[in-house]
Parts: sequence; C-alpha cells; structure tokens
Amino acid sequence: MKQWKAMTFAAALLAPFAMAGPGVAGPVYDGKTVTLIVPNSPAGTMTQYARIIAPYIAKHLGAKDVRVENHQGGGGLKGSNLLWTSAPDGMTMAFTNVPSLIMAQLAGSPGVQFDATRFTYLGRVASEPRVVTVGSGSSIMTGADLKTLGRPFIYASQGTDEDFYTMAVLSDTVGFDLKIVTGFEGNADTSLAVIKGDADGHITAWVATKPAVEAGDKRVILYLGTERLAELPDVQAAVELVDDAGKKQTLEAIITILQLSRGFFGPADMDPAATDEMRAAIGAALTDPDLLAEIDQRGLGVDFAPGDQQQDNVKRIFVASESLTPIFKAALESIR
Repeated sequence: MKQWKAMTFAAALLAPFAMAGPGVAGPVYDGKTVTLIVPNSPAGTMTQYARIIAPYIAKHLGAKDVRVENHQGGGGLKGSNLLWTSAPDGMTMAFTNVPSLIMAQLAGSPGVQFDATRFTYLGRVASEPRVVTVGSGSSIMTGADLKTLGRPFIYASQGTDEDFYTMAVLSDTVGFDLKIVTGFEGNADTSLAVIKGDADGHITAWVATKPAVEAGDKRVILYLGTERLAELPDVQAAVELVDDAGKKQTLEAIITILQLSRGFFGPADMDPAATDEMRAAIGAALTDPDLLAEIDQRGLGVDFAPGDQQQDNVKRIFVASESLTPIFKAALESIR
C-alpha cells in the first residue's frame, strides 16, 4: 500500500482560505439564465442548500435566474455526467458532494464518464461533519461495538456515493464485516430503513440527521474525524478505533477527502471570463449577510472556500489517495 504523510497533507488542505470580497456583476451573465444541476434527491439537504443559495448567486452575477434542476441517480453520477457533456460557456454548473466524484473515479466505477480533476471548481459551500448512525432500538451502542457484532453490519446505501466508499474504508480499517444493501432513494429513504430496523445504519451529515437523533429515533455511534466533534463529545472519532499505522493513514486519507464536501463546479475548460465571474459571485453570495441569516435560520451552515483553492486540492488529493483505490474497487465488486 502506498503510504503518505496524512497529517501534513491534511494540514495543507485545511490552511486558512482567503475570503472573497463582494463580486461585481460582469458582462458574461448579464440578464442570462444559468442552469444549476443537483445530482441528488429533490427532498434532500443538497437541494435545500442549492435552492437557498441560487437566488443570491443570480443577484451577484447580475443574471436573470439560476434555475435548479435535479438529475438524481447513480450516487450523483447521472447529473455529474450530464454536466461533463454540457457546453463550457458557464451557463450550466452543478452542486453536489465533491468527494462522491473523486471516490467514484478512484474506484474505476463504470458509471463515471468524466475526469474529476478537469471539472472547473467554483467554490465550496460547506464542510460538514459526517457520522454513522443506527436506529434507537439497535443493540449497537458505540463504534467499538462494530468489532464485536458477530455478523456483518448491514449498511443502507443510496448508491455509490461518498458514504458508500467511506463505509467500505471503515470496514477495512476498523476491522468488521460489512453487507451493503443498495437501491434506496436518497438520504430520507436510508434514514427510514435505519429507524425501522431494516438496516443497521448509514452515514450522513450530522446537520441532516440531528433532528432524528434529538427526536430519539436514531443514535450516533461514530464520527468520521480525527478528533471528537465538540457537539458530540461522547461519540468516538473513527481514528480512535484503529491501531495499525498504515490503516490509520488510509482512514485519515478518506476523512481529508470528505472535507471537500458540498461545492459548485462547472464543465471542463469552462470559459475563463465566466469562471472568474462565477467564482466571484459565489464568493460574494456566501458572504452575503442576508444569505447567512437565511442559512442559519434553516439550521444549516456555511464554510466557504474559493474555487481556485478547491481546484488545487482536488488535484493533490488524486495523487495522495491512490492507496484507497483497492478498497473502493472491492466495494464495487461486492454489490455486483
């Protein structure tokens, strides 16, 4: 397995980002309509973010509208493939979990028709904590219980997205048997399966699952981080369960990828003027006090990073994360 300095790489990736100042509308988008592809469920948190942010991007672009379209399927691959074939004039972009694109490509997924390193990254909206949850009636109380379960952990998957691959890495590095059950439609569907006991658990954003946890329907057993989450001090961080140095580096690698999280991106070779205007408008939108107030009111969060920084991060991650590929490919084989 190829080794790399996980902590050094993570530190470089998470260095402070320069905040973009207010953008000035330019000529490319003046009075135009932009299509925003969301390759996720219309009822999910990703679409909620997109619909809240889209009007503010239009405002700072000087565009007539930023129209949200859902193209769900294949763990985000359907919509991402659609963007890949779109004209690079800047009039079409997408918003999803960037880690899904990276992991699917590293795995050699047959559904991938793009090169994630060539997409034009326009800005990260949020880097959200991700957790493993089980139903409140489950006998699994902590992450450590996965090692002594005595049977495969039944994982509800909505497709080959970032959570699918992350669960495979957890199984490999922590050391427990895993059975992946696919065919669920979105996070709401996998969550219901977990609550009903049709599956043991799933991975989701903490912000998305928090209401169900507070209602007593679900329980968080593991946080996908290198240190415990301040909001969940009694929940183990995943790296606490791994003693082997090599496996710990592999787990830290996928945690670093997850921190790219929710972001906007355009087609490969996107028009340079359109790229500059869109990056500036997204930066201005995500620092707009009115948007931040609305995001806060919805119980969501913003952790902005500029598009050019994301562009560099994606390229570095592909070089550094080659050790994950065998695990990802084995996960794909397990569901065929």
